[in-house]
This record gives sequence, C-alpha cells and structure tokens, in this order.
Amino acid sequence: MVSKDEVMMALKDVIDPELHISIVNLQMVKNVDVQGDTVKVQVALTVGGCPLSETISKDVQKAVTKLAGVKTVNVETTVMTKQELDQLRKKIQAQMAGARVKPGEEMPPGINRLERKGIRNVVAIMSGKGGVGKSFVTAFLAVQLTRLGYKVGILDADITGPSIAKMFGLKGPLYVTAEKRVLPATTRLGIKVVSMNLILEEPQMPVIVRGPIINSVIRQMFQDIEWGDLHFLLVDAPPGTGDAPLTIFQSLPLQGVIIVTTPQDLALMVVSKAINMAKTLSQQLATVKLLGLIENMSYAVCPHCGEKMEIFGRSKGAEAAKRAGIPFLGSVPIDPDIARLADEGKIEDYSNPLFEEVTRAVRLNASKLLEPIPGTMPIAWSEHKAD
Repeated sequence: MVSKDEVMMALKDVIDPELHISIVNLQMVKNVDVQGDTVKVQVALTVGGCPLSETISKDVQKAVTKLAGVKTVNVETTVMTKQELDQLRKKIQAQMAGARVKPGEEMPPGINRLERKGIRNVVAIMSGKGGVGKSFVTAFLAVQLTRLGYKVGILDADITGPSIAKMFGLKGPLYVTAEKRVLPATTRLGIKVVSMNLILEEPQMPVIVRGPIINSVIRQMFQDIEWGDLHFLLVDAPPGTGDAPLTIFQSLPLQGVIIVTTPQDLALMVVSKAINMAKTLSQQLATVKLLGLIENMSYAVCPHCGEKMEIFGRSKGAEAAKRAGIPFLGSVPIDPDIARLADEGKIEDYSNPLFEEVTRAVRLNASKLLEPIPGTMPIAWSEHKAD
C-alpha cells in the first residue's frame, strides 16, 4: 500500500497553473487519506470559486495514479481561510527578509502574487448590456474618490472594447522597470490605469482573441501589474454574463459590484440578467456585496428652460432596484459635457453632485481601508476604522 509520504512527494510535481508554484509548497494540500488502493486528497484553493480548480484536480489525480498500488484518486477542494493566507504570506515575507526557516520549507518567492500589497477594496462596475455607460461610471467614480483623498486604480477589463485610457487622455506603452515590473499609467489626478489600449502598439487595431485568452489577460492585469498602495481598485467589466465577467468574480478578490443601466425596457431586461448573475455569485462568495444600481442617461435638461426631458422614456431605475432588492444609487442625466470631455481625454474635469450617493455607497461598504497614506487625508476619514 502506498504511504502518505509517497503521495506528498508525487504532489510536489503538481503546479498551480496561475502561480506556477507546487501546491505542496503553497501549502494547498490539507489532508491525504490512504485506504487500500484508494487515495483521497484534500486541496485548499487560494481563491474561492477558482476557475482552474478542475485543472488542479485532474493534475492531482494524474500525479497520484502514477504511484504503484493506486487505482482510485478522489480530490476534494476547499478554500484557504484568510488566516491561512495571512500566515503563508508572513512566512514567505520572513523568508525573503532573510529569516531562518526549517530545512525543506523553502518556497519560491512567487507566492507574493497572492498578496495584493496595498489593494484593499476591489469593486466591479457591471451591466448585462453594452453602451449603458459603465466606463463613464467607472471613470467618474474614480475621480470622485480621488477628490476625497483616496488612492484609486482602474483595471479596464473590457479587453476587446477598451475606452478608459481615451477618457483620461492616456497613451501607451506602459512603463517596464529594469526589474521587468510593469507599472500602470497615471492620470493628472494620480489615478492608476491599466487598459488594453495602453498595451497595443496601435490602439485602433482590434483585439481578436477567444474567451480563455481574455480571461487570462484579465487575471494578468490584476496579478502582474505593480499597483502599489490603493484604497480602491475599480474594475470596468465587459458587458454580458459570460466568461470575462465570471473571471472577475472568481479570480479577483472582489468585494463590491455596482450595476449600470439605462431607462429603456430592453436595457433593463438585459441588465436584469447581470443582476441575477451577481446575486447568485455573491451568495456563493460571501465577501461580494451588490452595492446598488445606477441609471445612466436617465434624462436631459433643456439648456434654455431647465425642463427635464426623459429622452429614453420614464425612469425605471428605482423600480428595477426595488424589484431586485438592491439599493438605488441615483440617476445620471444625459450631459453633452460628458461626451466632450471624454473625447478630449479630460474626464477628470467633469463634476456632478449626483455621484455623491454612489461614492458614499462605495465608501461605507468598503470592507477594509488602508491607514491614511502619507500626504492624503480623505474627507470624514473617521467614518472608517482602519485596521
């Protein structure tokens, strides 16, 4: 009969597909049970809902079935607790700082990819439909939070239709340090931005790729960029409920989701799919909260008489939010200044008090804020108890 030590030795050859480190060195193997010719392996994933869990399970089965006397391998997957991840990070940090460790416990420094450094809150801006203004909401929310003194970044996850870089007047390529570290672009107000248009040599060229490649690019944009200290990382999600939005939920440490819609029944019908997707996944991932719904292009204001005109029909955002059981964060009007400033790359010059409720919802639901970064002091910082 095979021994537990033999199984553990075999599992050292199983590499985490994203971190490129042995699952044994990552301390993902939590238990090995041998009963005759059957081996049961319990693996704790580093990310809840990991889309590569099936790959890891198959690799475990393949590695263990090579051992003599093994006929059946059953793999059970769980998720590492926050405490387990913190302990692992501290151990690696101590090792990298020159601390002494026991023989055989050396682990590659690549584990630091699990540590999101200064990123404390990741919020996705989503919709089931394109063209509703997710990018504008993302951009202006970043501007508002920055004006309050927070350090903010934007990950433009709309790989095939990126627009964030244009709105801020940013041009690539991204800067790569001598140590081969990729730095995000920085706007005039200090917002850090990563977008496919900052990576392409010709921004007007199409990105023609299949879903799995898009998913990989989104993960790399989060993991491999030197984001530094951030209070908030806002993710501008692509439309729909397919692979890319699912990757954002399952591969990023998401804490909040904002849904964007417009007044038309057609838009609300499609957006409801995104709401239901977000609600389903947030139930599976207890750390994710639906922060609310915002209705964009809700009305226009006549520049002569000040009359409100509901160009796309009666506002239905509040009703839709109530039916979905999520907060309604307010309505944003059709404003020619938005289009003009976005085209000119000057979205940071825009101002609209209607975004105060959206900003408040994001701030009050922030699960963990950094202690004040030197040189910054957000308004009403005392609302948040930094841990």
